[in-house]
Amino acid sequence: MDFSAHILAAKTALHLSAVPEAILCRSEQIDRIIKFSKDCLLERRPGSLYVCGCPGTGKSLAMEKLKGLLSQWAVEAGILPPDVASVNCTTLTDATQIYSRIYHSLQPGADDDRSVGYQQLKKLLSFNRGAKKMQLLIIDEMDYLITREQTVLYELFQLSVLKDSSCILIGIANAIDLTERFLPRLRTFSCNPEVITFPAYTKDQIFAVLLQRLSSLSVATFHPAALELCARRVSAASGDMRKALYACRTALDLFEAENKSKSTEPEATCLQRDQFVQVDHMARALAKVFRSPVIETIQALPKHSQMVLCSAANLFRKRKRDAPLGELNKQYLGFCKTTGMRPVSSQEFSGICQLIADQGLLGLGTAREDRLRKTKLQVDHDDVVFALQGVRFFRNSLL
Repeated sequence: MDFSAHILAAKTALHLSAVPEAILCRSEQIDRIIKFSKDCLLERRPGSLYVCGCPGTGKSLAMEKLKGLLSQWAVEAGILPPDVASVNCTTLTDATQIYSRIYHSLQPGADDDRSVGYQQLKKLLSFNRGAKKMQLLIIDEMDYLITREQTVLYELFQLSVLKDSSCILIGIANAIDLTERFLPRLRTFSCNPEVITFPAYTKDQIFAVLLQRLSSLSVATFHPAALELCARRVSAASGDMRKALYACRTALDLFEAENKSKSTEPEATCLQRDQFVQVDHMARALAKVFRSPVIETIQALPKHSQMVLCSAANLFRKRKRDAPLGELNKQYLGFCKTTGMRPVSSQEFSGICQLIADQGLLGLGTAREDRLRKTKLQVDHDDVVFALQGVRFFRNSLL
């Protein structure tokens, strides 16, 4: 199989613009969005919906899914499909520009230089003033419209409760409490938007989505352990699926560059069935995505200090209580034997542990005898794995 073509196919499958037919792990939220929108459209009923959740949790993907269904519903019901205005509020320099942006999206032939206010937009969305079909407004990054009086936000939501309104409003933002915190008077306008929350992706969900994205490829491209590392790291940091996809594409870049530089032999242009993006590629890719002071500190340690920290990570992986320094030294000596490295002396080992403790990576108590001093890992085990997995020496040494 042609190597470059396969890598390109993998990158395409992992791109944000690729919308899978089935959206995993978000069926409850998407079903609610679809039901709300379909009911409003078929019943010619205005309404408002607030979709919230942290970045990369599937909100925009759900909107793409929704827009793809609108024409199908209209054909099945024998009605005109709604006009759709999608506005990302980060592109606005002033909150009041939202009215013009919506107006010109719904009226593409109108003069772009003409400034439009709330009253003109309200007329456009009224069945009594000429609207012949429903109008779907998708307002992304809605929290950028927050002002001192919240006038713009209130007026937008009011569009969906006005008499004879054709407006279906879907507001999207990260803040879960936007409607309660910034718009407490909505109920006085008989406006109570339904709220749908998109939670952060879990480790298992990220892993499942990545597998789904890659399932169309004829040859496996990622080692499962590499995908697992990506899922674990991203879920621990944010649960942002966009970062997981970006990390995978970055790992592919590293894998591609490494294979192209290895050899100029003809077979190097073909992807072998035992070639994968490995854990070290993913670790290096994740290091580019997540900049952590702890991880950078670990990566800057001298090699034997990293070996001691690796030994501590393995020792404390399944135990929450502390352990004497002598037991950590025993773990370290076993590590040296496995890797063929010459161990440092007991005195040097104690000094290394003190250095690591001074960096805030290891807890180190006091005792009459050095070997009895209590030790405890002070950083997350996954941070140690993440920091050192990209180093070939440690690849098979971290549990």
